[in-house]
Amino acid sequence: MSHALIITGGGAPNALEGLHLESHQFIIAADSGIEFAEKHGLLADIWVGDFDSAGIQPERAGEIIHKDHDVKLESDTELALMTGRERGMTTYTLLGGGGYRMDHLLQTYSLFARYGLPLAWHTTYESLYSVHRQRRFITSAGRTISFLPAFFSGRSIVNASALVWPLNAYRLTAESISLSNRTTANVLDVTVEGDPIFLCFPVADTRS
Repeated sequence: MSHALIITGGGAPNALEGLHLESHQFIIAADSGIEFAEKHGLLADIWVGDFDSAGIQPERAGEIIHKDHDVKLESDTELALMTGRERGMTTYTLLGGGGYRMDHLLQTYSLFARYGLPLAWHTTYESLYSVHRQRRFITSAGRTISFLPAFFSGRSIVNASALVWPLNAYRLTAESISLSNRTTANVLDVTVEGDPIFLCFPVADTRS
């Protein structure tokens, strides 16, 4: 198994502390994601994009893959995912890509159906964790949490009991997102039937 850390521009976390990142075998920075990598001392093994939004020339970067803005069809984030797949990536964590522009956010969200879900997606505003069948979260009572489909067309049955409003065979779709629930214990077990989902923890809770 080869796990990649993919750093993209727009809405990246403010800090690495508290993110509990998985051990990664390589790092791919997409365009201005290189700024986050440089700021936090992360050496990008690969830097991809048309580099129209990167505000620096990195002091430390490995392989550089430039795609001309006039001919590329993919977003910089998709280029990073494509490159990761070509280099043997089997799982990944995504940093950035949240906020600032709705079109970019939705486009990033659409990529998951083609390239698979990140184990975690950390943005300025939230940390999202994917659940395929079951997953245990070590957390704390009183944390705000939302349950989201991982795909636009996702349909899932969700069970999670350690909540103020327990989910019992809850039908989760884009039309029935479960927003702003709260945990009631330090351990939250979530089971899913059907399509995978995201658990979303707002940053305000994770860094208080």
